[in-house]
Amino acid sequence: MIIKLGEIAEIHAGQSIREKIENTTDGSYYIIQIKDVDSLLGINQSSLYKTNIKGKGTPKLVNKGDLLFVPRVFRESLPYSVVVNIDIPNLIVAPTFYLISVNKEFIRTEYLCWFINSDAYGGKFFKKNAWGSSILNIPKNILIEMEVIVPPLNIQDKFVNFITATRKEKEIMDQLYQKRLTFIDEAVNKYLN
Repeated sequence: MIIKLGEIAEIHAGQSIREKIENTTDGSYYIIQIKDVDSLLGINQSSLYKTNIKGKGTPKLVNKGDLLFVPRVFRESLPYSVVVNIDIPNLIVAPTFYLISVNKEFIRTEYLCWFINSDAYGGKFFKKNAWGSSILNIPKNILIEMEVIVPPLNIQDKFVNFITATRKEKEIMDQLYQKRLTFIDEAVNKYLN
């Protein structure tokens, strides 16, 4: 089944912030900024700032399992999404993101993240619909029109399990690569000394 993203998810702009984001111990909110996001590993909780927000209204809180979408990137990249993998209270997101909350009766967040990040689906959509020359931008009104292929939940679950296993394999291979580099450095240093 093909469904427009706006029909299966709520999309909100990140928190409007008029001043520099300060890291303060007495802050009321934790804030996710672009520096805290890794497209493969998710959110780095240890790098989050604790801050206070000035202005009207109550900020939209981020929940574990929500999706963060980065709509503005340099031309050599494509917009991408990340699943929120942390669960802390009073978590908000900077204005550089869209916050996507999915209808879990129709779609798994991890599946949607994969779909958005895939070259064949999301990449093709973004190349066709992005605005800008040196910095690409996907406005919210364009993003909600993105057509998403939504298989049954049991099939999505199989995709998610496969994606999770592939990500774990990459982590192991990266660790192995680092260990080999360390071994080579130690061997060469031993030989040269």
